[in-house]
Amino acid sequence: MNSRFVQNLHHFIKKHAMIEYGETVLIAVSGGADSIALLYGLHALQTQLSCQLHVVHIDHCLRPDSAADAEFVQEQATKLDLPFSGHTIDISRLSKEWKLSIETAARKARYDFYESVCSNTGATKVALGHHKDDIAETVLMNIIRGTGSSGLKGIAPIRDGKYIRPLATYTRKDIETYLKSIDVVPREDPTNKDKQFLRNRIRHNLIPILEQEYNPNMKNGLCRTAEILGSESSYLDKIAQQAYTECELTTSDTASLILDRQKFLQYHIALQRRILRHAVSDILGELNDFSYDHCQTILNIVNGDKPNAKFTLPNVFVFKRAYQKLILQRNSDEIIDYNYILNIPGKTKLSILNAEITATFLDTNINDLPTIPDGTKDALFDYCNIDLPLKLRNRRHGDRFQPYGLKGTKKIKDFFIDEKVPHDQRSRIPLLVCGEEIMWVVGFTTSEKFKIQTTTKRCLHIRYEKNRTIS
Repeated sequence: MNSRFVQNLHHFIKKHAMIEYGETVLIAVSGGADSIALLYGLHALQTQLSCQLHVVHIDHCLRPDSAADAEFVQEQATKLDLPFSGHTIDISRLSKEWKLSIETAARKARYDFYESVCSNTGATKVALGHHKDDIAETVLMNIIRGTGSSGLKGIAPIRDGKYIRPLATYTRKDIETYLKSIDVVPREDPTNKDKQFLRNRIRHNLIPILEQEYNPNMKNGLCRTAEILGSESSYLDKIAQQAYTECELTTSDTASLILDRQKFLQYHIALQRRILRHAVSDILGELNDFSYDHCQTILNIVNGDKPNAKFTLPNVFVFKRAYQKLILQRNSDEIIDYNYILNIPGKTKLSILNAEITATFLDTNINDLPTIPDGTKDALFDYCNIDLPLKLRNRRHGDRFQPYGLKGTKKIKDFFIDEKVPHDQRSRIPLLVCGEEIMWVVGFTTSEKFKIQTTTKRCLHIRYEKNRTIS
């Protein structure tokens, strides 16, 4: 079983072009059977794949013995002579701070950590331990919840060209047999047997009944269904993304978005639902807590007779209809303070804003630049006038800056009033600061003090982008 497991793993990785020559791959290892099998399987193939491996582990502090998991994973990495990066975070506290569910906050924290390690190590792939049983369980769980084809597509082998799942062809039994053959005992998470969780009830109760009384090959059938629906869903998502772009209206509030109701209503109901999923994902970065009932309530408001209506969803997320505008945003009564230190150069994930900042250097003369960004999504600064670190935060009492092209300074409060920014949106708008000096009011304008000159030798280019994914 040992050699066959590794051979099949190699074939599956090559079939889906998961790992290219010379890539550095992070292996997300929790300590459980799935991730440990992934670790040892990839390690056995490291020479054949011509890649570098790096083990990562995040301790969510959700169980009293979670620190022991971290120690175990680090021991395995040391045993295999692989580099290790660990991170400990209080997810319960973070969940309250971000005002997100435990599951959503944990997922955000994990992927922020992976992105951070990728940035530091140059890794271009992250390997996750999902397998065939996970796919079957996910499909059944989403059938029970009443999701559409987006939920029934299961778990893709590759997501965003970066997150790979080399074990997607194996069952849990295959994985356990492999670990036994190499004499490795993984850690056991007692919560995996706690039947208060829906997934565990499906795993331990529903699936055994279905296999015994209806179809012993049911998992393979569900995985085939997921593969077929996954292809169809990806095709529809491309169409929906185009429709979403057509419906989206420009807004200065980077923490909310607006759709044109009249354009939205021109699309088929199937695309309307997917447009809403794209919009919710843009605001929250997650769709785990966005159900069919939530979507249907929004559609009822969109199609209703009331020109003004409001609906509050999980994770302090709000949908509003204002005549022909459909507005999606975080609850204005739940403003979260944030203060991110930027990677210069590099990328910085902005979890609370579901966005990303990219900073790069340009060694060029101002006359060689084709255009100078207007300060909405891109900005250029004279690097000679900057002292690191740079931070991105929301407004503070007494903030002032010198708007581009003006001689004097202005209070941020007065600037927002002049720009007719609604009061409940002002604390959402990100400010790029150097020390206490505001360099950029994101979405509006930059500061005169940091503008590039004819004498500028080095420019700092910064781009602000909202994340767009519904995977």
